[in-house]
Amino acid sequence: MAVEFRQRTAGEFLQMLKRRKWHLMLPTIAIAVAVGYVVSHLPSAYESKTLLTLKSPTISDKVVQPLSEEDLSQRLNQMSQEILSRTILEQLINKYKLYESEKAQGMPMELIVEKMYKNVKVEPEKGDDGKVTSFRLSYRDKTPENARSVAAELAAKYVNQQITRSVEIATKTQDFIDGQLNDAKASLDAIEKQRMGIMTQNIETLPESSQALIAQYTNLGNREETISKTKETLIVEKGRLNENIRLLNGQMNIAQNIGKSNEDEEVKTSNIEDTPAYAAMIKELADWKAKKENLLKQYREKHPDVIEAQTRIDKINEQIDELKKASAARVKAAQNRSNNRTLVTTQQIELEKTKVENQIKQIDQQIVMKDQEMQTNASQMVALEAKINTIPSVKVMLESIENQYRAAKTTYDDLLKKKNDAQIQVKRDSEAQGETISVVDPANLPASPVNASKKPMFIAMGAAIGLALGLFLAAIFEVPRLFKIQTIEDAKHYTGLPVLASVPPLLTRQELIWQKRSYWLKVLAGIVAAVGSVPLLIILLEKTRIFERMVS
Repeated sequence: MAVEFRQRTAGEFLQMLKRRKWHLMLPTIAIAVAVGYVVSHLPSAYESKTLLTLKSPTISDKVVQPLSEEDLSQRLNQMSQEILSRTILEQLINKYKLYESEKAQGMPMELIVEKMYKNVKVEPEKGDDGKVTSFRLSYRDKTPENARSVAAELAAKYVNQQITRSVEIATKTQDFIDGQLNDAKASLDAIEKQRMGIMTQNIETLPESSQALIAQYTNLGNREETISKTKETLIVEKGRLNENIRLLNGQMNIAQNIGKSNEDEEVKTSNIEDTPAYAAMIKELADWKAKKENLLKQYREKHPDVIEAQTRIDKINEQIDELKKASAARVKAAQNRSNNRTLVTTQQIELEKTKVENQIKQIDQQIVMKDQEMQTNASQMVALEAKINTIPSVKVMLESIENQYRAAKTTYDDLLKKKNDAQIQVKRDSEAQGETISVVDPANLPASPVNASKKPMFIAMGAAIGLALGLFLAAIFEVPRLFKIQTIEDAKHYTGLPVLASVPPLLTRQELIWQKRSYWLKVLAGIVAAVGSVPLLIILLEKTRIFERMVS
């Protein structure tokens, strides 16, 4: 049958602690003494602080835009990487002769620089609007003078680095924009040259010339129509003259046969075909027929002008018929008047015929000239039509190149504006007229070390660790006793029987003396072990530099 473990009372636990008081005291004292010794010999750490803030620009915000929170934070990170680099920190170490003891111990410069880097702190501070407007720089060193000197010089480097970096960025930006501007100018000039080339090659077919070309084409068309009408008039006149020649030939035949009988001569001369009236009617009839043919080329037969021409032709035919009837009557009467007729001499007829033939030759020359004019006019119209048809393609090319030119010009103007802004920015940053980092609170000379208040805490911490170790040692000895029957209460609990009597240990005097001596020998051995462990703990703590790291 299993028996539950007997719970101990508070008094029993106090008895246990009382029995193991040396186990508790010796580790606590030993560790506290060792920690106290190490902490008391820690080098003093003096911390110097300085406050740097973002200074508002001295010129209008319209010229200089303020930095955003991201810009300031980003600049702090970039400047910290450069200012707190190994090269800069090593220069400060050599300049102010820092960490001489570490150098004497043979510590590598890399570790010394890393140690100094840990002693430098840069903490951004936000304003009421939540934006980073300032940052606090602090540095710890063994002497207050070095702490202040290093903090002041680091602050100065932040101020100078901000100005230098701003000028460098602005200068690089300006150089970059200058390069882009030159490229844009070259592109703009190339497009302008291409545009001028297109305009030079198509100077006669530019869109601006379209109205003039169309007007020229219309004038040539009107001219062609005029030449055509003039040519038709000449053709009609040539027909009339040919008709006159035919009449003159008839008269020539009459003159050549003048030797015939008077009767035959009178009959022939009475013929209406040989009369001027008939010739005039024939000429007029030929004119109206020619006119009708010309009209039919332009209009239909029902056109008023065509109908009028036909009416005139019909009327002339009626007159010819009447003249023929009258001629028949005159033939009969001419037989009686044959001796009184006036004969046209052959010479007069020849002169008249020569005159008409010369007129025909002149008309032929004029017709040839008109044909040449029409060919020239037609070729000019073809050339103008080709130019007019070329105008749309030239317009498309010019519009395309114009769009490219406008885009390139816009890019060039934007870059020119950016160049001006970059020049203003370089001037602003070089003269520190924009937002700059300035020192508000200079680096102070610390009056007391920052680690002085931590030494009691470290000692207390060491005592607490020693006490914990003592409790652990006490537990090692006392826990096994809990599983043994030691007292009357243990006997009652684990046996379940009433205890009638208890017999204390019966020891002789020698045994009692030995028990007492053995106890004090154990205490003395514990004291010796505790005292001997103190130097070892001191050496261990100094080697590990745990407290030095905690206060650095």
